[in-house]
Amino acid sequence: MVLVATAFLCLGLINLDFKRHWLAGQAFRLAVGAPLVAIFVYVTMPPLVFPQVIPLLLLTFVPNALYSGVLSLRSWIVSRRVVSMHREPLLPYAAGTLALFVLFAVFEALPFLDASGLRNLAHAVTSTAAPQRIDPRLLRVVPQESAVFEGEKVIGQLGAYYRVGNYHVQPVAGQLVWVAPLEFRDVIKWLTRRTSPGVVVVSAQSPDQGAELLQDEPMKYIPSAFLNDNLARHVYFRYGNRVLLETTLQLDDHRKAWYVCTLGRPTIGNSGMVVTDAVIVDPVTGAMTRYRRARFDQLPHWVRRVVPPSLALDYNIWFGLYVHGWWNAHTTERDVHLPARDEVFGILSSGDQFVWFVDHTSPAASDASMTGFTYMNAVTGAMTYYTAVGGSFSSKAAENAVASNGLVRQSRLQATQPVLYDLFGEITWVVPVVADTGKFQTLALVQARNGHVVVGNPQSPFPVQDALAQYQAWVGGLSPRGVAEGTETGVLDRVARTSSQLIFTLRGSEQIYAINDPQRPDELLARSGDHVRFQSTPGGAEGERIVVAFTNESLSRPSPSSPAPSRTPTPR
Repeated sequence: MVLVATAFLCLGLINLDFKRHWLAGQAFRLAVGAPLVAIFVYVTMPPLVFPQVIPLLLLTFVPNALYSGVLSLRSWIVSRRVVSMHREPLLPYAAGTLALFVLFAVFEALPFLDASGLRNLAHAVTSTAAPQRIDPRLLRVVPQESAVFEGEKVIGQLGAYYRVGNYHVQPVAGQLVWVAPLEFRDVIKWLTRRTSPGVVVVSAQSPDQGAELLQDEPMKYIPSAFLNDNLARHVYFRYGNRVLLETTLQLDDHRKAWYVCTLGRPTIGNSGMVVTDAVIVDPVTGAMTRYRRARFDQLPHWVRRVVPPSLALDYNIWFGLYVHGWWNAHTTERDVHLPARDEVFGILSSGDQFVWFVDHTSPAASDASMTGFTYMNAVTGAMTYYTAVGGSFSSKAAENAVASNGLVRQSRLQATQPVLYDLFGEITWVVPVVADTGKFQTLALVQARNGHVVVGNPQSPFPVQDALAQYQAWVGGLSPRGVAEGTETGVLDRVARTSSQLIFTLRGSEQIYAINDPQRPDELLARSGDHVRFQSTPGGAEGERIVVAFTNESLSRPSPSSPAPSRTPTPR
């Protein structure tokens, strides 16, 4: 592909003086220009996507025209007589340069002239349905800042040669995780080592798990490698007729690392990018397998993200901005809605379906409410715009509500990564709270309807479970029906205590329950055989249910109206 791209750009070096010494002039242009063009192509890897690549000829045609102009000026100075001068054909060069500039301007203008076409690229559908209720164990609670913080602590001595690369969120075996390769620190480290020893994996669902360094077969083709070992260049050599949109490191079911490279092309001038192919690269051997968009259903099931988050955000912008075309978007703004933030979040929406999420709001800078939110399938690009939550707190408002919480302000913590879920039957913003270093501290939950904030105790050994328990208790208190549905009764079977939990099972059931930080007498005095009544919620790191309210009915309690038992004085 480098040779093809070099040959194409050398078209701009054509000698248009066909009357005199044409061959010598052409040979000189190629002798000087072709090596420079080859170096430019090898370094920058310009995609040969037609017809958008045609204006790229300006890079060689303009210097060629300037060289011909210098020759013409030199001839005029030497001869001192315009009549006897052999005039270089400057007019063809001027006309060619003008034509290329006009074509470039047309490609730049087309997205404005066909703004509705940009909006239609998303093929979005609108729904009034509410989001499906999520299992608390599937919540994305670890933000990228915390993944970076945790990942830096596991590379050890490898840090002399490598740095942790960019983190990408993805589902692996039903769990949402952050994955990043070990990248070379510089060219000297690449020359010394030549391969990367592994990847860093950080759970995006459990802040208690920490980071893990996976070391398998050494990886040769990675983004930070140089020359022909560079991943982008390796893909460009074979698929340089497409734009390389993104490379993501993804793990298969056996936790082997693969690179999934997303290819695309612009469809409306220089904009309107669409995904056309996915290329799976073995970073060990360099073997590549290409899947065209029509064959995405044949992708390995572990490939869970193909659409880049930047493109997902562009589609959201075009979908909301160009509701009634370009003119309306920049004047009356009728029915216009925009993403509330300049990023999308990858989440598990239901089951193990991985989607890009972002909420929408009106163009007014002071608006703190949602108009809706979108889910985009991260493989197919199918997008749905949900409007049932219109009028609720936006992600920015939820973030601000958490930042204004007394506990968060007093501890000088930062709210980040607000994601919307249906949690315990309430549309809820899940907002991780981190220190300025990125270390995860606790979890905040914000009711989207009115902005009620619940913050887990940062001093608790399990702040996420603490926040979930508090929030479920509060949500249950809003509706008696909700309380009745969550009440469980039974007889204690196995009971165990740790420094921070009371763990038990009920007779006839294998389900494990846990009480975080037990302090009440009902909890401290519980033993096997006691009759108990409690409410619980899923959310334990190991699948246990977290107990919200616990009553030990085997303990006798005097009624409020009963007199206190009399005490007979002891004779002295």
